[in-house]
Amino acid sequence: MHPFLILNPHAGRSRQGPDAERLRRAFARHDLRVTIALTERPGHATELARHAEGDPVIAVGGDGTVHEVIQGLDLERQRLGVIPAGSGDDFAWQHGLTGGLEAAVARIAGGREQRVDLGAWEAGRFHNNLGFGFEAEVNRLSHHVRGVRGPALYFVALARALASLRSYPLELTWDGGSFAGPLTTGALLNGRRVGGAFRLCPAARTDDGALDLVTVAAMGRWGIITALGPVLRGREPHDARIRRARSSWLELRAETPVPVYMDGEYCGEHRSLQARVLPGALRLL
Repeated sequence: MHPFLILNPHAGRSRQGPDAERLRRAFARHDLRVTIALTERPGHATELARHAEGDPVIAVGGDGTVHEVIQGLDLERQRLGVIPAGSGDDFAWQHGLTGGLEAAVARIAGGREQRVDLGAWEAGRFHNNLGFGFEAEVNRLSHHVRGVRGPALYFVALARALASLRSYPLELTWDGGSFAGPLTTGALLNGRRVGGAFRLCPAARTDDGALDLVTVAAMGRWGIITALGPVLRGREPHDARIRRARSSWLELRAETPVPVYMDGEYCGEHRSLQARVLPGALRLL
């Protein structure tokens, strides 16, 4: 094992991210020599992963860093390790990859591998979720929130997005169902939680060979606020406008462009998209 660490020095939106020398010492205690590469710009983690010679490739950062690394990872040849250091760390939470640096290094050094599903669409792979509509607008606005870290920044963005809440006329088709009409928001989920706090689908699993689709039909501000209580507690909201389904693929078509994001990264507006599950594609330590 020769771990190749991809370190985001600005993880968690802090000026001083994880310390490279502390990482080296932690791995040295397990007799492991590591290579550490620091990201310098958006998309750089993907480039580093694509040319990484070591194994496993370890993402040191948040969900955005994990997302970029997965884009460049050789899924057949390389394993992924995660040392969480972000604002939300939803992927790490989903898989119990918590407990601090020493616990993360010990887990990676142990070498125990699990197979994890991924999602994929035209813009790349996603490990946690693909969201569209209101949820994507919250994500877009979160990148403009200053002076707040962790899940709190998503609550600030949520409040801002509610001020301009709208619905999107669109058509959805998946293996087992369809929807046509105005939709406030939708998400195709691999994991249970987004934004460090919002458990959109408590039953979602990353090893079942399927994705979970959550749709919210046209709903006003009070409906969104009312639904947040159960979502934050990890319970199912009792509202007929909120529906869930399991699927291996999804096709979206919209009359007007709909905002889309995946794994915390805003992807712009789209009139159409096609997504599918990649069962057990990721080798996770």
